[in-house]
Amino acid sequence: MKLTELKIAPKRVWEMVSNDNPLVCTVRLASITATVETALHEDQVRQVLALVQSIVAEAAQRNVAAFVSEVTAIEAQKEIEA
Repeated sequence: MKLTELKIAPKRVWEMVSNDNPLVCTVRLASITATVETALHEDQVRQVLALVQSIVAEAAQRNVAAFVSEVTAIEAQKEIEA
């Protein structure tokens, strides 16, 4: 079985998040014979958000560092060629 989708969104996506329109986390798991989709409890949504927050922050830092490195290399190459 594998996780095929993890979706975090307001219950009604066209409205702002509020007490009447909470975030809902839907998890979809798939195996060779079946696909299961379920919504997580509110407490579990908070746990998933905390986990995803740190993962996304770390990935963003790596991506920004890689981008800056590439731009710096391009600029250095232009200076060498000039």
